[in-house]
Amino acid sequence: MKGEEKLWSILSDKLEMLRASNRLPEAIRIAETLLELAKRTFGEDDKALALSYEKLGTLLDQAGDRAKAKPYLLKAHGVLEKAKPPDQRLLYRSARRLAFLRDNLGQQDEAIRYYEKAIAAGTSLDDLPYADLGTMLNNVALIYRKTGRQKAAEPYYLHALGIYEKQLGPEHPDVASVLNNLAVFYTNERRFAEAEKTHLRALAIREKHHPPTHADIAQSKCNLAVVYHSNGDYARASELYRASIKAWEEATDKPPEDYEIVASNYADLLRSLGKARQANQLEERARKKRRG
Repeated sequence: MKGEEKLWSILSDKLEMLRASNRLPEAIRIAETLLELAKRTFGEDDKALALSYEKLGTLLDQAGDRAKAKPYLLKAHGVLEKAKPPDQRLLYRSARRLAFLRDNLGQQDEAIRYYEKAIAAGTSLDDLPYADLGTMLNNVALIYRKTGRQKAAEPYYLHALGIYEKQLGPEHPDVASVLNNLAVFYTNERRFAEAEKTHLRALAIREKHHPPTHADIAQSKCNLAVVYHSNGDYARASELYRASIKAWEEATDKPPEDYEIVASNYADLLRSLGKARQANQLEERARKKRRG
């Protein structure tokens, strides 16, 4: 190993030690020195140069300076894209980091672009956890929904569902979580028949794996109630709202915020039926339960 390469390795180890002990200002100074050394020592498509840019960008991001971190992480990704042959694992990691960074900065279209790159690289890795790909697919779907591009979101939910079913089987609780997200999407799109079918499947999986008072079952019953409520089937909606409220109340003495949301939804239904007094009593009871 040449002297410069050996020095780069020593500084890199020191940087990781400082990072592990949360001494970020010192680690950033070492990372800046490491990058300058890498520029002099390695070729423009060398992984060590990419790692040097990445280390400095990651530390700046960790220190809370995302705007300053971005150009270093972009440089790192650019170097990795030049490498022949490409290292899919490093490309995946780099694109994923940039996607999360862009997402946190509110740069939605750029976030989608890097999520897509990370998903493409990640699908070629046999040992990548299914949840990593699922999270990114879900994030892309959320961006599309938040920016009013609803129809573009659906393929990402379906892709995530396919990955989870392949990895875990069709009856796994994590599959139910993906189904729940997809069903909420269908509800928002007023595709009530698809929403009902998907929520019923999620609920059946959750009831198979969890006790009746589990939070996921209460969530599924509430979400299914919203479908019936939106579709004008007030009898079934009322039954499910009541079941969801009961599950929350039996699960804990001080239910979470979701419990109060269910109560509010049911109160809205009661008011639409001319039962304002009952609706007010329900909401007051929920507030008292929440306060403990």
